[in-house]
Amino acid sequence: MGSLFKQVKFQITTRQAAEQYGVPFSHNGMACCIFHDDRHPSMKVDERFYCFSCHATGDVIDFTAKLFGLTLWEAAKKLANDFGIQPLTPGQSMPITEAPTACSERKEEQRFLGLLVDYEQLLKEWRRKWDSASPAVEIWDERFVQAVKQLGPVDYAIDCLFSADSDERKGMVDSIKRTGIATEIEAILNGTISDISNISYELLMSV
Repeated sequence: MGSLFKQVKFQITTRQAAEQYGVPFSHNGMACCIFHDDRHPSMKVDERFYCFSCHATGDVIDFTAKLFGLTLWEAAKKLANDFGIQPLTPGQSMPITEAPTACSERKEEQRFLGLLVDYEQLLKEWRRKWDSASPAVEIWDERFVQAVKQLGPVDYAIDCLFSADSDERKGMVDSIKRTGIATEIEAILNGTISDISNISYELLMSV
């Protein structure tokens, strides 16, 4: 079973499976989420999938299992059959695995992506909660101001980590590490710092 899972995930992206099974995509590569009643496309699909609304995520096997109501094993077999993959027999060769460095880099990308998505949701909540419909307001709450300033760069970074090529993703990861933004975001999400006025995300836009 493990060998088949590795073969399928190594050779098929979630986007390829979604297109094969007729999932429609908008012009910007988004699709309506299959995990909730999604009237507007909120699911990003590439090597993996992630819904920005309900936060459902997973790989190509998870996606296929949910789409057709299958077990993970049944979904893996369906993908192997539909894409013409012949699973290795025991002893034929070693399973295909990522190199340790590549695996570590992917885990780092996923950690940063998770932080940015959580922070994006917080910024949207700040924007909604602290906005005011009154044009007479002269002093805006700092949380609203920062939400307006930071949502663009944060959304750009999320999109880069999710769907850009390997060189661009590496550039984004290097930028996040160099600026220490991940540590600041973790502190904000954990409630350990509240002064956000000096946090800048403009460097994320230059990758």
